[in-house]
Amino acid sequence: MKYLLFTTPMCPNCPSMKEFMTGVKMMGEFVDASTDDGLKKASDFGVSSVPTVLFLDDAGKVVSKAHTVNDARAVIDEEQ
Repeated sequence: MKYLLFTTPMCPNCPSMKEFMTGVKMMGEFVDASTDDGLKKASDFGVSSVPTVLFLDDAGKVVSKAHTVNDARAVIDEEQ
C-alpha cells in the first residue's frame, strides 16, 4: 500500500498531517493541491478538501481515505 497526501500551504491542519505521514513506514507522495499539477491530480481523484490522504493498493486504486491524523492512524493500524 502507498499513499497520496493532498495539502495546501494555507491549510491550518495540513502541517500536523504532513508530520504524521512523514513518520509512517509506507511509500507516499505529498501533493500540493494549490499548484496546477496538484489541482489536476486532486480533481482526478475527486479530492475536494485538504488535508486528504488517499491510501492506494498496488494497482493504484483508492482503498481508503483519511482527513485527520486519527483517521490516518486507524487505516495504517488496520493494514498492519
